[in-house]
Amino acid sequence: MGTAKYDHPGYIADIGAQGQYYVGVWCPHGYPAHVHIGDAASAADSVDASLRLRIPDGAFQSLSDDFETLCRRAIGQALNTGLLKTGLGGFQETRLALETEPWSGPMQAAAKQ
Repeated sequence: MGTAKYDHPGYIADIGAQGQYYVGVWCPHGYPAHVHIGDAASAADSVDASLRLRIPDGAFQSLSDDFETLCRRAIGQALNTGLLKTGLGGFQETRLALETEPWSGPMQAAAKQ
């Protein structure tokens, strides 16, 4: 799924009936950074994420959020906007809304790839 910033393995978010998703912060070619969301079952195969949420230009270096909070914001935004209502269907990219309330559901650290 790209080159992880600081070699961070990401998380597996369990969204109940909507499934389990791999979510991580990525900087494949430097900035701007993205939060990627992909099917948790495909994460082990290094399949690229289907949903990318761009962190606004210039904001990544000054964010007070840690990786988990950024990932929780991305999941929260994806759920609130309906991007994960019926699962991931095709590639989507949008901007991460930094004011989004972080999702509070179950999320565990993913195995390091």
